[in-house]
Formats: sequence, C-alpha cells, structure tokens
Amino acid sequence: LLLARRLTNRDGVITAAVVIAMLLFAVSSFQMSRVGYNVETDPAAKTAVQDLLAMRELTAGEIVIVPRIDDDYGWFSESARYALGYYLKSLVNYRILSLTTPQGFIVMHERIDSDALLTPQNQYLFLYDAHELTASLTASYRSGYPSVASSEPLARKDFDVYLEDKTMHYLKEPCEPDDTKASFFLHVFPADFDDLPYPRREHRFDNLDFGFTERGVMFDGKCMASVDLPQYDIAGIRIGQVPSDGAAVWSVVHVIQGPRLISEYRTIVSREPIARSEFDLYIRGGKLYYVKEPCGGGDVREDFFLHVVPADENDLPDDRRQHGFDNLDFGFDERGVVFDGKCLAAVGLPQYGIARIVTGQFGGDGRIWEVEFAPDARE
Repeated sequence: LLLARRLTNRDGVITAAVVIAMLLFAVSSFQMSRVGYNVETDPAAKTAVQDLLAMRELTAGEIVIVPRIDDDYGWFSESARYALGYYLKSLVNYRILSLTTPQGFIVMHERIDSDALLTPQNQYLFLYDAHELTASLTASYRSGYPSVASSEPLARKDFDVYLEDKTMHYLKEPCEPDDTKASFFLHVFPADFDDLPYPRREHRFDNLDFGFTERGVMFDGKCMASVDLPQYDIAGIRIGQVPSDGAAVWSVVHVIQGPRLISEYRTIVSREPIARSEFDLYIRGGKLYYVKEPCGGGDVREDFFLHVVPADENDLPDDRRQHGFDNLDFGFDERGVVFDGKCLAAVGLPQYGIARIVTGQFGGDGRIWEVEFAPDARE
C-alpha cells in the first residue's frame, strides 16, 4: 500500500485498495466459518456435548479415566483430548484398565448396562464408576478365561485368538502392558456385500479395529480382550496387531466359511458351470462360486476382480453410477479355501437384477484372465 501511494500519490487509490482488502477478508472469514465441524450442525458433536454436561456435576474435581479416544468418537478425537477436561472440570487420564481398580470415573463410548453405569440416559458417551466397572469387567473376564483357553484357537501368534459363537477372544499369558500397546485390527468380510453398512461397502469389509484398553483387561499376569462380531453371515476375517508406525506385528487371515464350502463342493460342481476360464464359475443360492482343480496356492495368489453390471443402473449406489457397475473385488484368502488339490471361493451377489458379470484375476501387469457372462436362472 505504501508503494502504491508513492507511485500514484492518490489517497483515493489507497482507500479503495483498503476497502477491497477488507471485503476480501470478510468474504474469506465467512467461507472459513462454513468449513469443518460445528457443534450446532454436527448431531454427533451436539449429542456428545450434552452427554458431557450431564456428567459434569459428578466428575468436577475428580479423576476421570478414558481408556480410548479415536475415530469412533467423531469430532472428539485425539486432537480434542483437552476438551474432555474442560467439559468435565476434572483431570483426565488415559490408561489401561487392569485389576488394580482405580478410583474416580471412567468415560467410554460403549454402553455397558451394569450397576457401574452412572449416566443411563446418555446416548454417545457414558460415565461409569471406575472401581465398580473394572471390578465387574475383571471378574467377568477372569471367570471366562479358562473356558475360552480350553478350546482350540483360530490362531496362535503374539495372542491366541479364539472364536466362540459370534465373539472373538484374544488371550495372552504371561502378559505385560507393553504387549497391549499396539492396536488390534479386525476386518470382517461378509459372505454377502449387501450386509455391510453403506459407508463400508467401498472397502468391502467391516472395520472393527480396537485398542486393548477399550476391549480388554489385565489380571493375574494374563491379558484378555473380547469383541462381538456382526450377526450377518461371515466369509472371513483378518486379524492382527499394528503399532503406531504402521508395520504389522502379526497378522492372520481366517476363512470362517471354509468348512461349509468344502462340504458344499460336490453339490456346487454337480451342474454345468455358467462360465469357464482359469476357474469354473457357478451361481447357486445367490452366490458366485469360483472352482479350480487341480489347484494350489500359486493359482490364488493374485486378487480377483468382480464387476457386476445391473439391469437397472438406478440400483447402483450413488458413488458407483458413474462407473456403471458394482465393484466386488476380493482376495482369495478372505473368501476361499484350498483343499485336496482344489480351490473354492464364494461371493454373495447383489440382490438386484443383474445384466452381466465381468470377473477374473489381476496382477501388477494387468488382468491375468477374464470372463464375461450373463447370469441365468440355473442354481
């Protein structure tokens, strides 16, 4: 502005420049105010604030323990951890729940109906008596540990992993706090993609990742964590631990539908396949089956692409309409099984009318094999 004044020697030009700059700043500030989360417009944030205010009188001046703050808390993420202390008027600590039952309170995103729950009317964040909750959780885990440990695990890694009904259990003995620092990933692959919540369909699996402090308890030199799985039919799971640097400590893929696939093999191949290529393809019971014999691990190392074109494009999710097909690509280790020199995998097809299906395998150099066909009434 000083340079402009020297060049023009006119106050009117300077005044006009100042006015224009002020208008630009005003417009910019208005636009910025519309970006990001806002308590008044974000329902989750507004609910969380109301829940915290309901806790405030109980927690003022007391110690509050928060086992985990992550993406499940929406706007109340790691970057907003100090907001908890502000709303609760208390000292907030982040620690592992263990047999050494702490005094004070615990705030969790999960609702656990027990005598320890102090805010049953809350919807998003829940306040518990720390002593009562840890005692209750520890007693429950301690009593259930021997029964779970007596069965055969799905995997023996850093943690022994067990599947009991629809619950995953992670056991370790002996166990130290350092064993629980790395986060656990738990990816659930449904037999039918339509069973996934809409936001997860593009990823093709349910993400149930968790921290030990959210799901587990340490006691008597042991660690135990439990996670309830979705109620839909599950094809496979991918489990393991990953530290903050992103390199997996351990990982396992287990195909839950494997035994059922093996038992169904003869029935599946008793009819003519709907298409033949590197794999024979069958449709039965709303599922597409991939069969190959003889077959070994090298035949299923590369991922499979599965593109489903609907008879009516309006049946596609909004984000897929521009592509014209549903993308149901998958890895064989998530949905298939290799047995007796055979390979067999199954994928649930969408419920809408299907015009054609394009499928095959692809690698770093592109598609390895490809087949296109129109499904018919044969099942």
